[in-house]
Amino acid sequence: MRAFRRVPEGLACGLDDWERELIARLALEVRGLLQADAPCAEDACESETSSPSRPDPVRPGESERDREVLEALDFDLDAPINHVHAGRPNADPVIAVLLPQASEDSLTSMEVSSLTRARLRGDKVDRLVRLAAELREPSGPGETVLVAPGQESDWLGATNDIRLVLAQRLGIESAQDAERVHTAAFQELPEEETSREQWYRGTALVYDMITWWQESLVSALFGGTGPA
Repeated sequence: MRAFRRVPEGLACGLDDWERELIARLALEVRGLLQADAPCAEDACESETSSPSRPDPVRPGESERDREVLEALDFDLDAPINHVHAGRPNADPVIAVLLPQASEDSLTSMEVSSLTRARLRGDKVDRLVRLAAELREPSGPGETVLVAPGQESDWLGATNDIRLVLAQRLGIESAQDAERVHTAAFQELPEEETSREQWYRGTALVYDMITWWQESLVSALFGGTGPA
């Protein structure tokens, strides 16, 4: 993964094929979480929230370490296939992170949500889909991923939504939690680990990767040299 850099067409970033597919898949799974919260027919919801097909296990540019990491990831973000809503007992808790309540007062929140929730959900879904499309068919010079002028806020919003979902799944609620996750991401590969430990380590690494990638976009946008 390379940092974003400024090019005549906008902001460009070089990614290996497996990296692009991984991030695209994450974007579409977050889209599925958002669509699961939308009022719709049950059959339509199940169709919309089904996970995208997984890429072939052999990916161009993938090292042995990359393969180990991806095999450690069962990137099912537990997208709900039932009709759930924030505030209901069976709602996926990540919905409250992606679509926060507009007010602490339940009545006010309900009134505001009825006006803004669908629009906010739609905006988030649209920008996640556009991000995934660019990742799967990059339009930048030399097949780099391109953020065209005027699209920067959409990309920052989409990558932040991916980070929010990963952070919620990893239990990040403080700076100490974030540091714990960072440490787990780069720990030595243990000889034995449970499936839960394997998932946690792999997810921590992807969270760290997405965070660095987003920081590189911010740095390029404001003329910096990129994250360390």
